[in-house]
Amino acid sequence: MLESIPFTIDYTLLALLSAFLAAIANIMARTILKNVKSRDILGINFLMMAAVLTLFSPMFYFFEFSLWSVVFLLMVAAIDLVANYFYFKSFEENEATAVTPLLSLSPVFAFVFGWFFISEVVSLYQLVIMIAIVVCIIIFSYDFSKGFKFQSIGLNSAVMASILFGLSAIPAKILLTNLGAINAPTLYSLRASLIGLFGILFLTSKVKEISLGEYKLVFLRGIVVIAQWVLLYLALSQGPVGVTITLVNTAPIFVFIFGIVLLREKPTIKKAIAAILVLTLSFML
Repeated sequence: MLESIPFTIDYTLLALLSAFLAAIANIMARTILKNVKSRDILGINFLMMAAVLTLFSPMFYFFEFSLWSVVFLLMVAAIDLVANYFYFKSFEENEATAVTPLLSLSPVFAFVFGWFFISEVVSLYQLVIMIAIVVCIIIFSYDFSKGFKFQSIGLNSAVMASILFGLSAIPAKILLTNLGAINAPTLYSLRASLIGLFGILFLTSKVKEISLGEYKLVFLRGIVVIAQWVLLYLALSQGPVGVTITLVNTAPIFVFIFGIVLLREKPTIKKAIAAILVLTLSFML
């Protein structure tokens, strides 16, 4: 069983690998949302991922059933359902350059929630580096030539997603470590199943209007997202909530690197310096 296998990879590396995959998933999500609304794809997206994980579940499944483990599992699914809805909606309503800085604030909320709900405290050294990383990501992501005028609708969705993603890390951390009731792949498998079910029940899903090509892209993105979140939960089970979420939110830096390497995009000095600082600070954590 997978729960008995000792994972010796440092949580900082796991979190950075998760960020790397998140960058790929973000690029794919932007492509999907050009033709599909978030509420129409949300439920089926998670059910497809749950189906894939179910096929391999005999290799990793571990869940200790109890009242509290079920309560916290439902909390993770419910919070992440709403968070994903606002996440996709924010990209529908605004340009990625305006939305990404606000989505990058989730580590701040994760740190506050971790301190408030589970009394998790990081060192002053870690706190300073965490704040520096968040600031660098915001500087990296935002186009200052556009000034500071935002469209409030898109920003509200991005802020809500950021708050909820920070909050969902708390019940996940409790399940993985405090209760020890579940392992990372099982948590994501059950989470995906519940979010998919909730999405189909409570959000209008126009399944018939989605093309076969879009389904294929959703499926491929789902494979990437599964790996991304399993790595995140593995990192979360080993490291502090605030630090882990901070590292995972370095995804925009990897999007930037992909643009240079694969698309031959010309980097700006501001982005190049910010990216170097973020990666350097991340390894310092």
